[in-house]
Amino acid sequence: MIQLFQRFLFLNAIVCIALAGCGRSKEVVFEKSPRPVKTMVLTKQHPPDAPLIAASVGAWQTEEIGFEVSGRVEFVADLNTEIDGRIYDSDGNRIVEGTPVARLESERYSLQVSRAKSEVKRAEQNLVVAQTELDESIPAQIEAAAARAELAKTELDRSQTLKQQNAVSQSEFDEKTSAYRNAVAEVKQVLASETSKKAEIEALKNAILQAKQSLRDAQRDLEDCTLYSSFRGQIAGTSVVPGSIVTAGQSVATLQMMDPIKIEVEISADKSRQMQRMDRFPIHVSMPDGSSTVHEAVLHQIDPVADPLTRTFTLTLLLFNRKLSDSAGVQAATTSDVWRLDLKFLPGAENGGLFAEESSILYDSEGAYLWQITNTTIQGHSPADHVVEVRKLRVEPSPLKVPYLGRTVFQEVKVNDPEFDASRDLVVGKLRVADGTPEQWNGKTVFLDAANSWMLRPGDIVKVDLSATDSVEGYYVPMDAISRQADGASVFVVRESGGQTIAARVPVKVVNKGQTATPSSLQLIELSEDAEQSDNSLEGARLITAGVHYLIDGEPINVIAPSETAL
Repeated sequence: MIQLFQRFLFLNAIVCIALAGCGRSKEVVFEKSPRPVKTMVLTKQHPPDAPLIAASVGAWQTEEIGFEVSGRVEFVADLNTEIDGRIYDSDGNRIVEGTPVARLESERYSLQVSRAKSEVKRAEQNLVVAQTELDESIPAQIEAAAARAELAKTELDRSQTLKQQNAVSQSEFDEKTSAYRNAVAEVKQVLASETSKKAEIEALKNAILQAKQSLRDAQRDLEDCTLYSSFRGQIAGTSVVPGSIVTAGQSVATLQMMDPIKIEVEISADKSRQMQRMDRFPIHVSMPDGSSTVHEAVLHQIDPVADPLTRTFTLTLLLFNRKLSDSAGVQAATTSDVWRLDLKFLPGAENGGLFAEESSILYDSEGAYLWQITNTTIQGHSPADHVVEVRKLRVEPSPLKVPYLGRTVFQEVKVNDPEFDASRDLVVGKLRVADGTPEQWNGKTVFLDAANSWMLRPGDIVKVDLSATDSVEGYYVPMDAISRQADGASVFVVRESGGQTIAARVPVKVVNKGQTATPSSLQLIELSEDAEQSDNSLEGARLITAGVHYLIDGEPINVIAPSETAL
C-alpha cells in the first residue's frame, strides 16, 4: 500500500514539471522598499547629557554669639528656631527689631540704671544751686562789698583831712585806713568767689556728663541682657540652659544663615582657571517626594590655595534657599506641636496634675477648652497625610503656671470629660488659622506642619552641572549619525524630492574634543565650507541618527519614529 502511494506522488510531480515547461516564461521584478530610519531635529544647545558632580551643602555664615555682660540665663531659643537679626541703617537707626536669641535675668542691671538716673538728677540739682548762687547771690555780695569799700574810702578821706588839722588821733586814722583796706580785700574776695563758682559750674557740668555716661553704660548693660543676632538665620545649637551662669563673651548659641546657602565642590586646577566670577550653574536637588528640581547657583569664590592632599580647589556657590512648608495651600487650621497632658517632669504632675501649653488653651462662651486629637493616640502613629481629626475638650484652668526652660509656659488644667484618658490621648498645641482668630475657628481637622523645613540644609548632598563653564553651544549629534569617508565626514538629513522622502548627504566637520568638552557619546559638528556655500543649514534639519553607513545620497527612506528635539 505504501509503495502505491509513493508511485502516485512521483507521477504527480512529473506531470507538474511537464506542464510548467510548456508555459511561457516571464521575468519577475522585485521593487525595493524605502529604508526605515529614525530622526532627530537639530538645534543649537549645550551638551545635553553633561555629567553631574556631587557637592556638599553648608551654611554660608555661621557664628557663635554670646552676651556682652555676665549673669544668669533666663531664656534661650530652642534648636531650629528661625531668628530675625536686629538691623540698623547707616545712620544708626534701627530698621528691624529682631528676634531674641537669649535673655539674662535683668534685675541687677535695672537697679544700676535706677542708681545712675539718681546720680544724674543729683548732679543736675547741684548745677542749678551753683548757677543760682553765681547769678544771684554772688552779684549781691559783690555789690555789698563794693558799698562797704566805698564807705570805708569816704571815712578814710575824712579822717585824713581831720588828721591834717590835728582833729583826730593817729590811732583813729589807722583804724580808718585798716577798715578801708579790709573793705577792698573783701571786694576782691567776692570777685574771686565768682570766678571760683564759674569753675565749679563747669566741673558740675562735666559731672553731669559723666553721670549721663554712667547712665548710658547702665542702660546698655540692661539692653545687653537680651541677645540678638546681626543676621537672619536659624539656631543650630545652644551651649547653655535657663539657670546657667555665663560670663561676658561666653558662647551661648550658634546661629547659621539658611538663605542664601553655600554649596561647595572640589575642582581641578585647570577647571578652576576656566571659571569667572558670577558664573551660574544648574543645581539638581532631590525633593522629599522623590522628584528632582533644578535651581541656579552663582559662583561666589574659589579658594586661593589648593588642598595639599587632593590638589583640588574648593569652589563655593551661593543658592537662594526656600522653605518647604507642608501647609502651603492648606486652608485648614495648622499647628506645629502635639502635647500630652500628663507631663511628669513638671512640679505637681506626680500627684496626678495635668498641664497644657498656655497658648493652646482657648475660650468661648461656655468656658475654656482644648482641641483633642481623635484619630491617633500616644501609642499610635502620625497620620500619613499629616491631618488629625479634633474635637473640643472642656477644661478648667487653675492659677498654677509653670515656665519650662524659659521657652514654654504650662498651665495646670482639670479635664471635665470622663472619656479622656491622659495616658492615651493627645491635644494640639498653639493653633494657627488663615482667617480670623483661633477662638473663632470651629473645624474638625487640623494640619500638622513642621513649619521650619528648608529645601537645603547644611550637610545635604546635591549635584552640580559644571559643563556650563567649558561647553560650547552647538549641534551635538550621536557618533553613529556621522558617516566618515575618504573625502571627509558627513551626516544625512531628511528632505522631500519628487514626492518622495529621501536621505540627503550634508558635508560637516567634527570639532576636536580638545577644543571643547563634550560627553563621550556625542560629537559637536559644524557645516563644512562646501556645505555653507551650498546654502545648507543644520538648524531645524531632521537628522538621521543611525545606519548612515548604509545610506546613499538621494536614497528613498521611511521615517518610522517621530523626530526628537533633544538627546
